[in-house]
Amino acid sequence: MTESYSYEIYLLGLLDPSPAGRSRFVEAMEHLTGRPSADFEGAFPRADEPVFKGLSREKAQTMADALGESGIFIEVRPRHLSPEEALEAAAEEPAPTSLICPSCDFEQAPGAVECERCGLVFAKHEREQVLHMQRESALEEALTKALQVREEWVQRAKQYLERYPFPAEGALGFDRILVRDEVPFLRLVSDEGPILMTSRRMIAEREEVFHSIPFEMIGDVDLGGGMVPKKGRVRLLLTFHTPLPLMTGEVVKSMTWQLDKESSFFKDVIMDWSFSRNFICAGCGERELEYRTDDKKVRIRCMHCATDHEVDLREAIAVPIIKDVEV
Repeated sequence: MTESYSYEIYLLGLLDPSPAGRSRFVEAMEHLTGRPSADFEGAFPRADEPVFKGLSREKAQTMADALGESGIFIEVRPRHLSPEEALEAAAEEPAPTSLICPSCDFEQAPGAVECERCGLVFAKHEREQVLHMQRESALEEALTKALQVREEWVQRAKQYLERYPFPAEGALGFDRILVRDEVPFLRLVSDEGPILMTSRRMIAEREEVFHSIPFEMIGDVDLGGGMVPKKGRVRLLLTFHTPLPLMTGEVVKSMTWQLDKESSFFKDVIMDWSFSRNFICAGCGERELEYRTDDKKVRIRCMHCATDHEVDLREAIAVPIIKDVEV
């Protein structure tokens, strides 16, 4: 049975843009294309031009799996074959001998419309596979968008550091819990312990315990209001979208600090970062998110496409919870 579609693969980006991730990309492309590694060590392929095209469904799936395992974000696009192209493809195919059902592996006569054993309709199965591949490529596109937004905030933190240099000892004590590509740019001092603001989150230390607060978790900021118990101190109150699990096992709806006078001068910075960041749904790229805390785990649901995510507080990312559903 000749397929009515051919498939093209576009490269969108890398999960790990570091030299190590780039090296994995070069090795994968060298293996899959047979071309020398030098062809892929320069500029990344354009996202609007297919790197692989004219593929069968099986070949496209194999290529997509290999590229995904190498940390490469891709998009698989089906292209409907014209009658002439379908005839040409059929002419290039070897004479059919038998047909194997992809569901039950039953061998039957070539040209069968449905499986004689399990009743699978082959044309319908092919359409479902196309839709499945399109859904997966949509997830990859949304994740690529989320990574681009994260990079924008890294650049914003670096721009802040150009105007206000970070002291050499600014991250002292926080070094061991900083994650890859996280840029610290401001340290606040409070009676409860130091607070480090980074390109991803606020890290607060209290009694030698670190608490990770992604900026996206902050629903409201009250800085300077209410009773201030000590002279020369300014209250900072953060209220979260949903109760936040702490490293101590507690789950809190808000946290309060008494900042020293110098730290209070950064009020605009605190407000700006707290209210300007938003997680992006990895299913559709939208920001209509509803927060909740289940069993001391923070989860969010996209109100646009109903994709559920679990929030990794340390990495400050929303990880989609992928469920296999019938198309």
